[in-house]
Amino acid sequence: MKIVGRFSRLGKIMAVAAAFGSLAAYQTSAGQSNVQGSEEQHRAAGIFDTGLTPEMPGDANCPGITSGFADRYNRSGTLRSEYSPWLFHAGTDWGLPVGTPILAIADGRVVARRDDGPGSATGKLVILEHDLGRDNISSSYVHLYGFNVDVNQKVRKGQVIGFVGNTGKGVTYPHLHLSIYGRRQAQIGNRKLRYRYDFLQLLSGDMTPIDTVKKRNQKVKVAYMDQFGKVHPPGAMVIWPFVCERSSTDPGAGKRRR
Repeated sequence: MKIVGRFSRLGKIMAVAAAFGSLAAYQTSAGQSNVQGSEEQHRAAGIFDTGLTPEMPGDANCPGITSGFADRYNRSGTLRSEYSPWLFHAGTDWGLPVGTPILAIADGRVVARRDDGPGSATGKLVILEHDLGRDNISSSYVHLYGFNVDVNQKVRKGQVIGFVGNTGKGVTYPHLHLSIYGRRQAQIGNRKLRYRYDFLQLLSGDMTPIDTVKKRNQKVKVAYMDQFGKVHPPGAMVIWPFVCERSSTDPGAGKRRR
């Protein structure tokens, strides 16, 4: 019994250590004053205007994007470089009320979960690792109000993993900041970080490289989960991070709700 107890404690210690290691590798923001870097460094790190825009479904109401990937301005029209260590927005934001459930965008595993701390720019966050067949894709969900998953837990797309909040230093309104990461490292200013992808590129299913000059000027059909737990279109690998309310009657809704 003592041996079992020791191994159990060792397993917990190793799990905690792995979580901290993952968190360091996936860190989404930092307090260094010189992280800003150059426009060329941002492009090399994947942070550039991809030309992709969402094509929202006609049969459902999905929360819209508040601040897009690689935006230079925030929602009030202020240049990010005037108040932020980033020249461009390194993720995608949805402004929604505190407590709004956040969905896993794809099947995966929780590799990190962190509470808010003094001076933290990210606040509470959850990071998932996905097996999507290319570049060790991971997703981070930042500024959360609370969690609904634990480290090392496997999750399914559409599963509630946390709730919208406004945690983190300098956050002015409740929103989800979603970042998509690849495997390789890039340098911006005085720090290294993992290569970023536009969430809309992941949603499109086409992860081939996008030319930073020509871009990929196209609309991406939004796959989503409705209020009844049904994914549209069926078989979609990646979905919108929030429930979309169906505007038409779902014939199977009554059965699922009972």
